[in-house]
Amino acid sequence: MICPNCQFELETAVAHCPECGVRIVRKVSGIVKTSTVMIAAGGESSFYRSVQEVPESLRRRLIETTNSENSGMIVIADRAGKEQWTEVVAHREAQAALREPAADEEAPVRVHGFAGYSWAAWAGMLLFLAAGALIASMFQVFHR
Repeated sequence: MICPNCQFELETAVAHCPECGVRIVRKVSGIVKTSTVMIAAGGESSFYRSVQEVPESLRRRLIETTNSENSGMIVIADRAGKEQWTEVVAHREAQAALREPAADEEAPVRVHGFAGYSWAAWAGMLLFLAAGALIASMFQVFHR
């Protein structure tokens, strides 16, 4: 580790730089969830800390509009946060692909291709079969 103030190379984890005395802060990463809901309706705009704080009449309209194609989400993250966010989203998409839809819900879009296998799995199987056919034809040629 290197002191950000004097560039002195620190051999062990210390609280203060032995050269200049500056406090050493360790990098900490994680996902911090915060939300602010702003609703502008009828010439007024209001801010809420969560969807649960939104009055019931506005909450129904909010849920209807955020489930449309025009809704979006803003995520601000550094590189480590982006990687963590990507993992979380991939995990949720995989879980959503596996779960069965409720009676009043549309079926989720399946990630897998034909017969539940991805195109890469099919390509691997076809490559394996082609190699097997090639080997079998080689044995046919040599045994004649």
